[in-house]
Formats: sequence, C-alpha cells, structure tokens
Amino acid sequence: MKKKVILLLMMSLVLLTFAACSNDEAANDLPLNKELMKLMPNEGFRWAYRGAAEYYHEMDLKSITEDEKEIIYKVEGEVEDVVSGEQATDYTISLFYKIMGDSVIQTKTAPMMLDSEYDELTIIKAPLEKGTKWTEQVKNQEGKKVTLEGEIIQVDEDERGNIYKVTYVDKKTGYSETRKIMENFGVIAFTKLVEIDGKNFSQGYGLYGSGSGYLKSADTETDEPVDNEETDATETETDSETDTTDTDATDTGSSETGDSDTTSDTSQEDDKKDEEQAVRNALVEFNDAWIEYVNNDNQAYFDLITSNGVAYKNAKNFNRTGLTEKFLVMKINQVNVSGSYATAKVYEEIQKTKDGSTTVAKYNWIYSLKKIDGKWLIDGYTKQ
Repeated sequence: MKKKVILLLMMSLVLLTFAACSNDEAANDLPLNKELMKLMPNEGFRWAYRGAAEYYHEMDLKSITEDEKEIIYKVEGEVEDVVSGEQATDYTISLFYKIMGDSVIQTKTAPMMLDSEYDELTIIKAPLEKGTKWTEQVKNQEGKKVTLEGEIIQVDEDERGNIYKVTYVDKKTGYSETRKIMENFGVIAFTKLVEIDGKNFSQGYGLYGSGSGYLKSADTETDEPVDNEETDATETETDSETDTTDTDATDTGSSETGDSDTTSDTSQEDDKKDEEQAVRNALVEFNDAWIEYVNNDNQAYFDLITSNGVAYKNAKNFNRTGLTEKFLVMKINQVNVSGSYATAKVYEEIQKTKDGSTTVAKYNWIYSLKKIDGKWLIDGYTKQ
C-alpha cells in the first residue's frame, strides 16, 4: 500500500513538473510581437538622464540584433561621479533590452546606476494598453526571489508617440518602481521607493531632453530629442530636470529700429542692464545661501527659489550628512532676460569635504530664473 502511495506521489510530482515546464516553454514560444519595437529608438541614439543630488548618467544604443525569436538592443553607458572622485568605483553601465514574445525585458550590469533593485525584469508587456497586467519571479540584489506584479496604469498621447506609465509592485514588502516608456525613445523616467532612516522616499531620474537624441541625426528619421517633463510630485521627490529656456533668448523689450528716439532706446537699454544685474545678484545670493544650507541647515535658501522647481526638489532630496562645501570660483558668463524669465550660463568650482575626503567639483551650469512679485528667484539648473 505504501509503495502505491509513494508511486502516486512521484507520478503527481512528475506531472506537475511537466506542466510547469510546458507553461515556461509556452511563454517562450509566444510569437515575437514586433509592435513592441516602436517603443525603442534606432541605433545611434543617446539617452541622458538627470536625477536628484546632481545624479547623471548617459547611455548609447550600440547595436540591434534580430532573429525569429527575439530582438536585442545592446546599450552601454556610464554614471557620472560628481561627489566621491573614487577612481576604483565601477561607474559603467552594460544594459540590454530584449523583446521576446509579448515582453520587453531589461537586463543590466550597472553597480552605480540609480535604477531597479532587480538586474532582470519585464519592463512592459503587450497589449500596449491601460490595464495590461503580469506577474513574474525576479531576483533582488541579495539573490532572493521576489514576486513582482507589473501593470500599465496610464497611456498618454503625444505627437511623437504614446507614453506608457508602468508600475511594478512587490505586494509582500510594498516596494515599488515606476517607469514612463515613450514610443521611439524607450524609458524616459524612472522612480523607485527607498527607505532612509525609517522613512520612505521616491528616488529616480528623468530624460534630459537637450542631452538626448541621435548622435547622427542625418542618418535617422527621428532626431528631435524628447522634451524632459518633470515627474509628478506625487510619485517622486526627485528632480527629473526640466529643460531651461533657450540661452539665446532675445530681449522682447527692445524696440524696432526707427520706432523710438534715442532717449527711449537708451532707457530700454538701461532697464535691460538693470534686470541683468538683478539676475546676477540673485545668483550670487542663491549660491551663498546654498552653502549656508548645506553646512548649517540655514532655511533662508528657500526664500530665493521657486516653490516647486528643480532647485527646490534638489535641496529637499540632497543628502547633506557629513558634507561641507565651499565656493572656490563662480563666473557668470552670460545672462539673457526675456520678460519675467531669465537664463544664465555660470561656471563654478566647489570644494566638497565628506568623511575626511576633500574633492573639487567643476560645473558649467545653465540656470533658469523667474521673476515673481518683483524678485528674481532661481527655478532650476542643468549642466551644459
């Protein structure tokens, strides 16, 4: 009798194993959904991403290989080291996007990249419509298996292609990630939930429009970089870096030649110089206040910035623990004023001391400012 029971158990186990294998094979044998290719750019595309606390990384689409079962996009890049200066740290990014069946799978080797807790996961599935869901087993950074639930929760139309907002949730722990994936551009924004000192925060990055696009636009049909949208404050505290206004903006206050007398022209020129000087003064005051904020937690910094711009979000997410800073050089090279908006090109050198190690960071910024209630406030800044 016992032998029969054992035999039945063994047969049941074999059947279950066979069924599981059959399901895996069925998933792998799904016909290749080439519609998913519209989510990705062509060879020669460069992604540039910015995040909070000066985070920045670039990636280039090196090659695309295709056969009957899969399409593989090979991507290489690097994370910019803006703080530590440690040469031994591996900042390289090796990443693959693989279209297999009805899925786009991301696989990465990138120790310093501000990205997923999982080195391999499905980032989107067909059909590309709101409500598409899937569940998969992935491995976290400790090598433990996690059940992740993915879902396309929003689809926005854009003249250059639809934007799909996708969430990934570990129901057991509450950990979550969010991506925005745009047709012809791939991933344009990423956030994840992290715990710092017992509190949950969202961290991530967004596509830096003026730094992204085709390296050889003449060889491609789509060479216009995506405008970089700020991620909704409800989903992230991090800065996705909105583009600044064009630094070649003209002064809308100047009159046409011959339409005003010399006195009027002189007055307008004086007004322009006064506004430019006011912008310069605002930048100096802002940077002095930043040092006081980093070193001494002086909240006066927030009186010099807009209430919900890039500068505000960077400050709120900036990790000041054990860090002191000192301005060594600040050169305001160009100021452009257009109505109540202004931009400025500024070169800076800042000495940073953290945990006994001192480094000097050098920046070429483009600042954006807004005039509110008669006062110039810093709204954001991006690297040139």
